[in-house]
Amino acid sequence: MAILFVATRAAGDPATLTLPSDATPAQIQAARERIGTDRPYLVQFGIFVRDMATFNFGRSIVYREPVVGLIGDRIGASLKLQLASLILVLVTAFPLGILAATRRGRLSDHLVRLTAAFGQAAPSFWVGLLLMTIFAVQLGWLPAGGTGPGGIASWRHFVLPTITTSLLLFASITRLLRSSMLEVLDAEFVKLARAKGVSETKVVWVHVLRNALLPIMTFMAIWIGTAVSGAVVVEVVFDWPGIGAMFVDAIGNRDFPIIQAIVGLVAVAVLLMNLIVDLLYGVVDPRIRLQATN
Repeated sequence: MAILFVATRAAGDPATLTLPSDATPAQIQAARERIGTDRPYLVQFGIFVRDMATFNFGRSIVYREPVVGLIGDRIGASLKLQLASLILVLVTAFPLGILAATRRGRLSDHLVRLTAAFGQAAPSFWVGLLLMTIFAVQLGWLPAGGTGPGGIASWRHFVLPTITTSLLLFASITRLLRSSMLEVLDAEFVKLARAKGVSETKVVWVHVLRNALLPIMTFMAIWIGTAVSGAVVVEVVFDWPGIGAMFVDAIGNRDFPIIQAIVGLVAVAVLLMNLIVDLLYGVVDPRIRLQATN
């Protein structure tokens, strides 16, 4: 909290941004009193901690509207984009990760690893601009960004930002799943299942995949925090009306109530995801339940 408090106020006085350049000292002082930056830093920090603990994010300095309402108007667009990206990752990363692990050293394994390496190395903004140049500018197949009339996005508006957002997560899960499955494939219980005549499909999809999911679940809990930072880049590139673009605007305007609210929202989401993942560990791996009961 202390780092967030200092960082949001280190950029300068937001009162000077909300007033014209020829504002008088009295007008600047009145704006500081309205914002609350006229008080000592210790008093401001105490108010900041109290408001964060009660989820009272106050009013935006620039828009002069409740921060909760502003975020509520934008969060739906961000959640839709992240959900579409997550679905795309699940239907592509898991089959390809399993394919690479079961065909280790073959051409398909090399192709999957090369694609995943590109996904981890390529910056999101560069991928977004490249896709926009090819499919929107040159071919004209898809819109370059934004949403449709009335702010309603059709499936065509989702394609490019979804691919851009999901690329890094796809690459990370594919490589992590491959390495995790390779460790499980050499385990003794897998050799025993094969010796008993269990089909290779059941060995891979039931025995191996289930035991290889724990690192994936841990990574997914961490990913929700990085998803917001990735959404910031994608939403700015594609002019997507989500909280990522709002976060960038708030930083430029020194609108620290919005910054604090979004950071607090991400922190709560990360904590909840970690709690959910910890509870799911016992469902995926019965050995964890046995250790907890002993």
